[in-house]
Amino acid sequence: MLKIYINVHSGVPIYVQIMEGIKEQIALGELEKGEKLPTVREVAKMLSVNPNTVARAYRELEREGVIETFVGRGTFVAKERSEVSLSRIDKLIDAILIEAERAHLSIDEIIKKIKERGGKR
Repeated sequence: MLKIYINVHSGVPIYVQIMEGIKEQIALGELEKGEKLPTVREVAKMLSVNPNTVARAYRELEREGVIETFVGRGTFVAKERSEVSLSRIDKLIDAILIEAERAHLSIDEIIKKIKERGGKR
């Protein structure tokens, strides 16, 4: 079941909040690979948002390789890693390294923090 919370006052577009909510649930193991997601209409009703907003989030997630849509079957969490997802991870790692350098953190300290966060899954 999706647990997405929308903050209309955050300044972050709603479709981005939906995307980040789904990605977070996948990262935390709350959504499993291959798990079926609710339909666009179901999510729109659950969040009280326009179905077009949910459809946009789903399209972007599919473009990133996070989810897969099969006509007549539904939308599912992607079973395999996509090159798009791996490329995105590389970009995020680059950003982390830049910020870590600014904060004078060593690679070992960064790895320790990642392991601490990963242990919370």
